[in-house]
Amino acid sequence: MQIKKVLLNFDLIVAVSALAGLWGTIMLQVILRSIFNAPLMGADEMTPYLVIWVILAPLAYTERTIGHIIMEEFQVILPSIIKKIIRFLVSVSTTGIYVLVSFSVIYVIKNNLYNTTATLRMPFYIFFIPSAIGFFGISILRITSHIYTMLKKELPWASQ
Repeated sequence: MQIKKVLLNFDLIVAVSALAGLWGTIMLQVILRSIFNAPLMGADEMTPYLVIWVILAPLAYTERTIGHIIMEEFQVILPSIIKKIIRFLVSVSTTGIYVLVSFSVIYVIKNNLYNTTATLRMPFYIFFIPSAIGFFGISILRITSHIYTMLKKELPWASQ
């Protein structure tokens, strides 16, 4: 049971670790610049990289926990059938967009295999890995949700 919980929350664990790394990098940069007058080499490349992880890694977690923003005030005034239609259309269209973006990220990675960053000479495709993980994760989650809804089964993460 514990392994299932860790696997289901892996994206959250990665995002929190990236946030801790981001905070640590910024604090270390401030301390090194202010006290020792020696900036941390590569912090200007590492900070945006960690921001990307913080934003994109927990996409599926946000979806699983229904933590995204919805316009409930608008939905309250609509008739029940209209709400269901809108929710279905939004769900299907956003799933399609997530799948499209997932494959677009793979295309970008393929086209930037040999490019590197200026300071640290990190392969450029490393900056796109969080996008691939985040969007593939939410795509798989949304497709799974659609299948389970059609089969009228309880979602695996619903009993969390």
